[in-house]
Amino acid sequence: MATDAASAKLRGVAIDILWRQWRALGAAATGRPVTKQVDLEVLVLASLNFESDEPRLWTVMVDWLRVSARLSSVQRLKNLVGQFVGAGERLPRLAGVVTRDAGDARWRSLIQRATRAGKSPAPVRERAAGPTLESPPVLVLRLRAAFGVGVKADLLAFLLGQRFRVSVATAASALGHSKPTVFRALQDLLEAGMIRTTPVPAAAEYWLDTPHWRSLLGGREEIARWGYWREILSYVCGVVQLESAARPSATEYARAVDLRRLTEAHEADLVRAELIDRELQLPRSADGQEWRGFRTRLVERLVDRV
Repeated sequence: MATDAASAKLRGVAIDILWRQWRALGAAATGRPVTKQVDLEVLVLASLNFESDEPRLWTVMVDWLRVSARLSSVQRLKNLVGQFVGAGERLPRLAGVVTRDAGDARWRSLIQRATRAGKSPAPVRERAAGPTLESPPVLVLRLRAAFGVGVKADLLAFLLGQRFRVSVATAASALGHSKPTVFRALQDLLEAGMIRTTPVPAAAEYWLDTPHWRSLLGGREEIARWGYWREILSYVCGVVQLESAARPSATEYARAVDLRRLTEAHEADLVRAELIDRELQLPRSADGQEWRGFRTRLVERLVDRV
C-alpha cells in the first residue's frame, strides 16, 4: 500500500488546516481562517511535523512566535510533544529561536543539548503583527491574555467550546494535562462560581452558562467550538510517519495491518473529534482498498469541519 492519492490528500488537507489556523492567529499566511478554536501548542507541534513537506510553515511560525510567544504554554508543549512523532527532535531548535528572538525565557527549558541540527536559521523579515484577540477562533489566547497562561484559561475556552457537559477525563485528554491537574483547576473554577457541575461526585460533569459569557466576550451570538485538533493532527502525523518509515518491499497487507493498529490506537480520539461514527467506521480488515476508501472519507470530513 504505497503512498497513494488518498494518503496524499490526507497530508494535503492537514497542511491546509495548519495554514488556516496560522491565518486565524494573524500570521502572514494565506487562505481563509478556520472557524473552530485554534490550539496553539498543537499547531506548533504539527507544523514542526510537516516542516519537511512545507518549509514555509517554519517561517510563518517563527515570525508569529517572535511577536506573540508570551501567549504560548511551554508546559503544554512538554505534555504534548510525545504525541507528535516528528516534533521532538525539532522542538529544541524552535525553542532556541524563540528564546533568542522573542526573549521568552520560558522556552529555554525546551532547549536540550546544542547540536548541529539545532543551529538556528537566519532571521526572517518580520511580517506578523500578532493575533487579533477578539476573533472567535483565538478564544484560548484571549483568555490567556486576560487570566494568564495556564490550565484554567484553557479549561474555560474548552468548556465554552462544548455543546455538552464534559468529564475530567475528557477535558484532560483534550488539553493534554493530567487528570489531577484538571480536577484541581475545575474545583477552583467551581468555587469561584465560573462553572457548574452535576450533583453526583462519582460521575461529575462540568459546564458553564455560555449566554452569560457572550456579553463579556463582546456580545457574540456564536462562540467558536473546540476544534479537537490534538486528536486529529496527532493521528494524521502518525499516518504520515508510518508511511514514511515503511520499507519499499513491504507488502500491501503488511502496511494495511500497521495502519489498522495505528488507527485503532487513535480510535477513541477520532470518535471524540466526530470524525468516525456509525456512518464512517474503521475497517477491521487488512484490505488496502478498504483503507484507501476510509482515508478518502476522512479527508471529506476534515474539509467539512474546519
